[in-house]
Formats: sequence, structure tokens, C-alpha cells
Amino acid sequence: MTIFVKLPRQIDDVLASDIEKEAAFISPHLSRLVVNPERTEVSVEVNDQAHEQDVQGKVDRFLDAMMKRTHSFDTKVFMETQRRDSAPYETGVHQGLQERGWLHDYGDGRVALSGPALRLAKLVDHRARALYEGSFNVIERDFPAMIDADLLKRCGYFDSHPNAVCFVGHVVEDFDAIEEFRTMNTESDSPAVLPSDHIHMPGMCLNPAACFPCYPTLKGQQLDGDGQILTWRGRVFRFESRNVSGLDRLWEFNVREIVFAGAEDYVADCRKQAMPLVAELAEWLDLDCQIETAADPFFATVSAAKTFWQRAQEVKNEIMLPVGYKDDGTLRRIASGSINLHGNFFGDRFDFTAADVPAFTACIGLGIERWVLAGFVQHGFDAQRWPRAVRDKIF
Repeated sequence: MTIFVKLPRQIDDVLASDIEKEAAFISPHLSRLVVNPERTEVSVEVNDQAHEQDVQGKVDRFLDAMMKRTHSFDTKVFMETQRRDSAPYETGVHQGLQERGWLHDYGDGRVALSGPALRLAKLVDHRARALYEGSFNVIERDFPAMIDADLLKRCGYFDSHPNAVCFVGHVVEDFDAIEEFRTMNTESDSPAVLPSDHIHMPGMCLNPAACFPCYPTLKGQQLDGDGQILTWRGRVFRFESRNVSGLDRLWEFNVREIVFAGAEDYVADCRKQAMPLVAELAEWLDLDCQIETAADPFFATVSAAKTFWQRAQEVKNEIMLPVGYKDDGTLRRIASGSINLHGNFFGDRFDFTAADVPAFTACIGLGIERWVLAGFVQHGFDAQRWPRAVRDKIF
């Protein structure tokens, strides 16, 4: 059944898009929420009539929280690149990659790449790292995929993005519970899962933001000189519910990360110096790209305040890559990376300093799989459409 809810005012396209995406976390009994073309009403599809009243209440609270975003900011474009390839954007890229055996989709936002798609992913990562190494005195690092829940709390993630967290559990250290689990699966054709009281949650999560694990490694340090610059490729996990879609939005993906930590002016200068490097990467791959102001997709109840702060302070920029067209013919773009200023938040939380005060930090994360998607959308499967330096390495 469908519920219609009138909005108290007409909203802009950005808020409409965020409402539709974040509606996935309202209720398991809500199949779909759509904002009408006039952006004055939403339609809500409920998959179980018995829960209609419960869904209605949650939708009302969700919309009330999201509608508190009353400030509108003009998007500022800091850099833009335009591709030389004049052919139309390729359609059906995800299916095309699968048909060629270059992508295996396990479902639920997990993919495996091979062939040219895998080589492009490695090339994007290698080229970004080379650009960073050519411009900065970087320290190469590596970090685990699991992260302490305590660390995520200190980073403020539970407050801002609780819906995206993935906890890690294991069977309790109990002979009978383990044997029960073993026999359940010996006797069953499909996987059998133990009841929740047999699962221990030790306070570990899968890492949802590539930069987080680096800050505890700086704890207690007085950073030498102006500061330090770290870079690595990280594995990142964010639960996306039904928003999972091809290479657009994955549960598990790879990020090339760079973190600047040090004195305030030094970090700001490094971030400014790094922005053209991202544009250089896009130009080398011959991609249409824009770097512009943005805000994170915060959970509904904190969205208004945190979005306002990010946009007002211009502390977050996103790297927007076109990946085709929407049903109405307008360009469809996805954020394929972000460029962030944190102030001295992490320096204060993790007690590392520069010039005897809590250090400032900034980071840039490039979502590798989204760059792969944009590459095949903008150049297709014909090797001759790709820049020579790229096609010679991936085809």
C-alpha cells in the first residue's frame, strides 16, 4: 500500500535526493519513498499493512528531522576538467563488465574485478600515489580493515553515521554453542546461524572511513617540522541497505587515502596543493570531473546542524564524476572522492601536536571503484577511445 505525505514547503533537488536515499533507514517495512517531481510531497510504499501505523510515525519523524535543513548554499566549483573523447557516454556499463568477465557481482554491494577493470583500478591507485609522492614527502602506511568501536566513537562516527556501521561478531567461546553451530550446518543445506545470545560482539567494527586508523598511530607525538603526510590504500565498509547499486554504491570498496597532519597553515596549504593533483589525475584519464563544495550524508536527526556547518565552513569538497544520464535526461554524477578539513578535532581527540598545540588534519580519499565506473562510462569498451597512456596499460 502507498501513503502520501505533503511536505510543509517545496524543497530543492539536493534535499529531495538525500531524503530518498536516507529513507532506506526508516523502517524494514518501508519498500520505497519517492519525492514527487514538484518536490512538495512524498509517496511511501509499505510492504506490510500490519505495520502501516508504525511506518507512518517513523516517516513523520524522519521528514521532520530532514526538513530542518532550511539553509540553501550555492555549490562552488573549485576545479573542472573536460574530456577530449567526443563519443557519447556508454550505457549499461555494469552489465557490460559482467558480460566480458571483468566484473563478478556477488550481490549486496560486493564485487570482484578482473581484466581491464582490475588493471584500471590498480592504475588509478598507482597514479594517485605517484602524484602524491611527486609533490609531497609522503610516508607510505598500511592499516587493518577492522577497527575498535571505541575508536569510531572517539572519531564521532556513531553520532554522525550510525546507520552505516558494520559490527564484527564471532561464536562465543563455549563448547556447546560451537558444537551446536557445527551440527546445525552439518545437517542443513543452507547456512544456519546461531541465536544472538550465542554470538559475541567484542567491540570491533569494519572500518567505515579510510583515514580513521591512522590517528591512534600518532597519539602522544609532537610532529616534526610543519607536520607529516601519510598515504595508503584502505578497504572501507559502509552498510548502504537497499541503496546498493552496481559500482555506484558498494558495501565494501577501496580508497586511496592521503592524510595531512601538522600546523594549521601547513595542513591548509597541503590541501590546496593537492586539489590540482586530483584534477591532473582526471585529465590523465581524460574524464569529465568537477571538484565542488558538499556535505556528508548525515543521519536524519543530526543532518540539519552538521550539514549546515560543513557547507557554511566549506570544509568538505567532493570529486564529482559523471556516470551517465538520469531518466529525465539530466547528467547523473557521483561523488568519487572527498577532500576534507578536520580542524584540530583529531589532534585533540588523539593527543598529537604541532608547535605545542593540537595538530590540524585534512584528508583526501579517492573511491577506486567509482573511478573505474566513470572510466568505462566515459570511454566505453573500445580501447581506441581511451588515452594512449591508459589503454596501453589496461587493454
